[in-house]
Amino acid sequence: MKLDRTAAAVWIRVVSRIVAVAGVLLAVLAVRVVTASRAELADADDRHARNDIEGAIVGYRRAARWYAPANPYSADALAKLERIAMEAERSGNSARALVAFRAMRSAIMTGRSFYVPFRAELAVADRHIAHLVARADRGAQTSAANAARVEREHLALLEADPRPGVVWSFVLLIGFGGWIAGAVGLAIRAIDDEGRIVGREARRWGTVMIAGFGLFVLGLALLP
Repeated sequence: MKLDRTAAAVWIRVVSRIVAVAGVLLAVLAVRVVTASRAELADADDRHARNDIEGAIVGYRRAARWYAPANPYSADALAKLERIAMEAERSGNSARALVAFRAMRSAIMTGRSFYVPFRAELAVADRHIAHLVARADRGAQTSAANAARVEREHLALLEADPRPGVVWSFVLLIGFGGWIAGAVGLAIRAIDDEGRIVGREARRWGTVMIAGFGLFVLGLALLP
């Protein structure tokens, strides 16, 4: 009975360490995403206030690209991009509207993983991009039917859902696995029963965790 209690205590301690390490890593990542998004949004707001609309579009796109579930700054940046695009389209500035809608689309697609966030906003951007491209082509064409065909074809291309690249998906998954394995190894092997750091094991599993995290970020950044 005493042995069973000791084993149970060891497992509780191990699980607690794993949960604590995972929680810290996720918290650090979340803080990094949210603070970067907020900083980019503030910079874009400042550019917009100075009537640097092109610079603001770039800033809002960067802010929106720092996507994480429930990140309000990413959603705010997309809303402001859409507002700029709509205002430009209403005023007849098709070039600026197209740039802003494409910035919306780029930011949303950068944040996709096993799902695509902001699907409603993506659909709005796709429709307007297709319409603006078709209207630009119509300047050299006389047929409204041709313009409508171009719009439908372009929208179909935008709405196609290409699968992520196999290579970078594999790199991302391997990196994520290494990151988690390193964290678990640190919790189990690098801390003894008395809570002391075991130097050799800490270096080994710390290296695995850092390398895994690096591969994860690389795969995430280069995933098409």
